[in-house]
Amino acid sequence: MAQYKTVAGPVGLTISKKESYTEAVKQYAAIIDREAVGGWKLDCIQEIPVTKNNGCIAGLMGNATTTITFNMLVFVKED
Repeated sequence: MAQYKTVAGPVGLTISKKESYTEAVKQYAAIIDREAVGGWKLDCIQEIPVTKNNGCIAGLMGNATTTITFNMLVFVKED
């Protein structure tokens, strides 16, 4: 039987103009390395949109909801 766990990845990655895009990839690699211990293996990275209701006044101003997409790292471990 397989077990699964999810870990939220960064919503967005920011690097300075002096850094290469490789630095952004290293941020994800660090999360994967940290979580892939004890038999856990990265299965996929899944985008999950989360919508927040902002309330009545924000809705009247045209901002009823805010949606942010999270990158969830899904790990699997076989028993």
